[in-house]
Amino acid sequence: MSVASVRVVGGVVVLAYSLVITGADVLIKVIAQSYPAAQLFGVSCLVVVTLSMMSVSVKAHGNILRVSAHLRTRYSGFMVLRCGLGLLGAFGFYHGFRLLPLAEMFLFIGMIPLGVAVLSGPVLHEPVRATAWVALTVGSFGVACLFVDGGRVLGGGHAAAFVGCVTSAFSMVLARWMTQREGGCLAQVFWPNLTAGLVMVAILPFVAVPMPVSDLLWACLYGGVMFLARWLCMVALTLLPAYVATPLMNIQFVWALIVGAAVFGEAISGAVVLGGALVVLSGLVLVADMVPATGKVQAVAG
Repeated sequence: MSVASVRVVGGVVVLAYSLVITGADVLIKVIAQSYPAAQLFGVSCLVVVTLSMMSVSVKAHGNILRVSAHLRTRYSGFMVLRCGLGLLGAFGFYHGFRLLPLAEMFLFIGMIPLGVAVLSGPVLHEPVRATAWVALTVGSFGVACLFVDGGRVLGGGHAAAFVGCVTSAFSMVLARWMTQREGGCLAQVFWPNLTAGLVMVAILPFVAVPMPVSDLLWACLYGGVMFLARWLCMVALTLLPAYVATPLMNIQFVWALIVGAAVFGEAISGAVVLGGALVVLSGLVLVADMVPATGKVQAVAG
């Protein structure tokens, strides 16, 4: 696949991811107000696992050996680490979305690319060039423009969101490292969600609250949306360097602002428009700055 084709396909995948993950964020914000994390993720993660198995079965034409091959990894230690990070991040983002306004939560999500950029050099051997650092800084400033509030006091929600931010950055870098070497996009979705789902189900008897069928369906829908979002994320990380893909994902701030105004009645100020423009601009600069060592890039098949 040519460099230009990889950029175009990667950009389209990231755009799709940003739309899907925004929908997931709105769902978790609503559901987290009424139900504990174990109840939400116990349902949604097992939905993701089920969809992953169905997808693998289709790719493998129902052959058990091929199914196993699609879900196998040569880097079991790293996968275990990813599973742990995913579980910790799930609790962090759950409590962040539950306790913080969407705008503040998205500020922490916007910090993830900086964490990825710091790790990309030593872990992925994808050193961030000077232009890319400028773009990352501009994008981070754009995110800050959206949500600066001098009177805000830091609390437990901010700490939880920070944990989610740090664990997500580590997890994305590990996912990129593994997919570079063996592909396995669905394996990257399957095992972390299976781990989280089983842990949540074990906790569920101690914290469960009555859930009507309508809310159960919303939790299942969240699982389906997250499956699609995480699969798109893994595909994006096979096509683009992690420090390019993650800032591009910040275009979700734009969709969040639109959804916030249309659904939650949130006002859009001039600072919000400026911040959103800076976030999108930083992502475009990073894509333009991506210069592979060869004229061709081989996409990793998932």
